[in-house]
Amino acid sequence: MPGLALSRVGARVFESDTRDGEGLDDQAWTRLEGLPDPRSPQGLIYPLPCLVAAAVCAMTAAGHDGVTAIGQWLKAASQSDLARLRMPRDPLTGIYRAPDEKTVRVVLNRLDPRALTRALLGPRRRRRTRRSGPDGSPSKKVRTYRARREAGRRKVLARNRIRGVAVDGKTSRGARRPDGTRVHLLGVVEHGGRLLDHLEVDAKHNEVSHFTQLLAELDLTGAAVTFDALHTVRANLDWLVTTQRAHYVAVVKKNQPLLYAKVKALPWKKVPTGATSRESGHGRVDTRTLKAVHVDTLGVDFPHVKQAVKLTRWRQDARTGKISRETVYVITSLSSAQATPQDLARLVRDHWTVEVHHRTRDVSFGEDDSTSRTAHGPVNLATLRAAVIAAINDAGYLYIPEGRRDHTHPIDALYLHGLIA
Repeated sequence: MPGLALSRVGARVFESDTRDGEGLDDQAWTRLEGLPDPRSPQGLIYPLPCLVAAAVCAMTAAGHDGVTAIGQWLKAASQSDLARLRMPRDPLTGIYRAPDEKTVRVVLNRLDPRALTRALLGPRRRRRTRRSGPDGSPSKKVRTYRARREAGRRKVLARNRIRGVAVDGKTSRGARRPDGTRVHLLGVVEHGGRLLDHLEVDAKHNEVSHFTQLLAELDLTGAAVTFDALHTVRANLDWLVTTQRAHYVAVVKKNQPLLYAKVKALPWKKVPTGATSRESGHGRVDTRTLKAVHVDTLGVDFPHVKQAVKLTRWRQDARTGKISRETVYVITSLSSAQATPQDLARLVRDHWTVEVHHRTRDVSFGEDDSTSRTAHGPVNLATLRAAVIAAINDAGYLYIPEGRRDHTHPIDALYLHGLIA
């Protein structure tokens, strides 16, 4: 039998090296093993879970933002690292084999994006990182991060009676197709920053037609879904309340001219201010006031609408003293018994966590500059980036770049993602 054929036969045997006494997190590997393999079984060398695990660990390391970087990371991986990734071993030489860039690229281009999202962004258990003390306690840096995060979390829980999720789209400007269109992703993010799911749409104006497809598989019972004026459409809002048993907090603009005119014409001068907040930072001072009114008898005709909201924002430049003002109108299916003005102010404010998540992928991972545009490649790469962000946040880091620098070595990334216990 030729040597290459013998190598391929031996490579199909699923091996893992546990000589270092390191257990494996079966839950993480089980999710990866459940992925449908889009490749032909003929001549298959590398198991799909190995390739996906290697890709997410490579993307964790600072400076590794695309498929080419994943290939370089794999070339630099040691034999022990490849063993921990369960890569196949050549039966003739006993050497663990490392896939090349093309192998990873083909898999990411063909892999089902929704299946990969469920595998990498599903429920996670909080983990300690490998950078811990001898007794298993977190390092001082991580303890400091976690203390600050816990303090912030307690403040949120004190007023957080309603779970919020945000829907928004994101265009990858560098991923331009031959016909001139760009890759556009529609995603849903928990208020707080964790991506729950996303899918690719043909163009930004087609987001509305994919709204139900994106949210249909999520459990949104009792949750408040926030989105911009593009998605304030009767059919989608009715489906959200009746089918998903969720609530909506929808911005109203002039793309719904009749609704906008009715909400704007409400007797806002007679409505007392329900919530006020003031924040300073980034060279400016922001002041927000919110008024909410029940609209059952005020002629606002929209599915399941209970309250209308007027949010006024004043922004003062700390250097020049210049003040700008913005007024935003919102409708919601939440009644005053279900959500106080403070709750509504928080939900509207926390919608911007989806923008923070998108900015993190652009700034820390260079997603806006990525030119990947073939098949499912752009969506799957975005999923890998979101999985890294979620894992670093779960580890207690406040800033993604610091977390990536702390997990440059393969074994650190394996610990972070639960691939080694």
